[in-house]
Amino acid sequence: MRIDNTVINEIRNKIDIVDIVSNYLPLTTRGKNYFGVCPFHDDHSPSMSVSKERQIYTCFTCGATGNVFKFIQDYEHISFVEAVKKCADICGVELNIKLDNNDISNKKNKELYEIYELSQKFYQNNINSSYGKKAKEYLYNRKLTDEDIKYFEIGLSLDNYDMLTKLLQQKKYSDKDLLKSGISTSNENGIYDIYRNRIMFPLHDPFGNVIGYNGRAYLEGNTNKYVNSKETEIFKKRDFLYNYHRARASARDKDEIIIMEGPMDVIRANTIGIKNVVATLGTAFSSSQCNLIRRLSSNVILCFDGDEAGLKATKGAIEELTKVGITPKIVRLPDNQDPDDYIIKNGKDKFIDRLKNAYDLMEFKEILYKQNIDFKNPNDLSNYIKSMIKEINELDDDILREVTINKLVEDTKVDKEVILSKLNKKEKTEVEITKPKRKKRDKYEKSVENLLYYMLYNVEVIKLYDELITHIPNDRYRSLAFQISAFYKEHGYIEVADLLTEVMNDEDTVKAIGEITSLNLKNSYTVEEIEDYLNNIKEYNENCRLEKYKNELASSDDVEQKIALANKLIEFKLRSEESD
Repeated sequence: MRIDNTVINEIRNKIDIVDIVSNYLPLTTRGKNYFGVCPFHDDHSPSMSVSKERQIYTCFTCGATGNVFKFIQDYEHISFVEAVKKCADICGVELNIKLDNNDISNKKNKELYEIYELSQKFYQNNINSSYGKKAKEYLYNRKLTDEDIKYFEIGLSLDNYDMLTKLLQQKKYSDKDLLKSGISTSNENGIYDIYRNRIMFPLHDPFGNVIGYNGRAYLEGNTNKYVNSKETEIFKKRDFLYNYHRARASARDKDEIIIMEGPMDVIRANTIGIKNVVATLGTAFSSSQCNLIRRLSSNVILCFDGDEAGLKATKGAIEELTKVGITPKIVRLPDNQDPDDYIIKNGKDKFIDRLKNAYDLMEFKEILYKQNIDFKNPNDLSNYIKSMIKEINELDDDILREVTINKLVEDTKVDKEVILSKLNKKEKTEVEITKPKRKKRDKYEKSVENLLYYMLYNVEVIKLYDELITHIPNDRYRSLAFQISAFYKEHGYIEVADLLTEVMNDEDTVKAIGEITSLNLKNSYTVEEIEDYLNNIKEYNENCRLEKYKNELASSDDVEQKIALANKLIEFKLRSEESD
């Protein structure tokens, strides 16, 4: 679907990128720009600059650059059209378009998406056929309804060696693609279905496309309880959270996200009206998953299984989340129960009460450190105090620091002055902004970059460039100069935020714009400056041409070619002397 550029630019002009970005992450003012922790890489200090004047953002570390549409598109994992529609709704521009996020016809790896789309229909047909009777009985016994099964698109793989594989082969998918997708596997006897006799929980990308499965055994005798899809080009476990595409709206609405371990936990929570919930599928929590969570809310509740493995997973998730500035709350369930078991046995109200009374991080750590501690034993008491002092020293929140200190004094009956004497003194420090690191530039590189900088903001400079039509030696920068010139010729003006809309799919040009805009040169310039840049570029090109002639002359064995090259060198020298 295409939206007219005039409408796109109207929407962009009615919206302020600073207002939008600040809804997703905190921004700090530094001079005329705003800075925040970049959400597009594993960032720990503010390295993303947001310009109110230019209506663009640029990360000085990873190079992420764009306008308001690009930010929303990448942050929310939505299409460009969706991002434009979102902005139109915010600024009150009516945009009557029908969105289709599931269109996979133009996607990279479309064969894999198509294979999963067909396999999902196959599995769903199975569970709704006579073959699915036992599987449905199992799900009914787990207190799921037909509505739940339909909503979560639960399917069934049959006890058949290669039924799905043959079906997909008949649809003209190659064995190579079937093996690549992870739907099929092979041995010396040929290619066959990888999933058999399992209840199939489909795994979706943020757009709702099926990209894998979590297959659960439901018949006695199957020792592997869960089997997850292997990693493919469209499914990476470290970048995935179960139910993310459904939970997104509710999490943003409630400004809270709950993280669990398995599909049944998520499904059970949904049956009692808790929609803002995702699951890790038992994998170790990753920095990529942290970034997905951060895009939904900074208010996070960890509700993993109540066993030792769940405790280990909780600790790992805490470690990763705190790295990106998220301090989670924690629910620990009793008797080794998982959320699914707990809700079935204790009901909706008691589970919601546990969520409302989730431990804050310091409470949780206190509980962990108190395990197996005898407060009457001096060594145990001393070790506990040392552990808590280490945690307090990590706290940046002054109020939480003071509350925790007082709690430690109350619990241990140790004099507060003694504890204070062991703590590091907190010094107030300003947030350090990551500044762009630039290599030393020679006069030619400086001329190219400075010329492009002023071309991005001044029509007069574009006209000077067009008049002289100089060759820019750097491929990416030459392409950017062409794009700037073409934009001006088509629209009659230059606006970097609008240019970014047109080149959004050209990663090299977008990156080049980020590099150039981050120069932050003075706004004013003289025509003489621009002419100097153009002359320096021309001089560089002539020097390259001269060097090329010299090298060809030195390496040539052809007398006639040598004479021709020598004449070119003489002509070149005469032209240079005339220009001087």
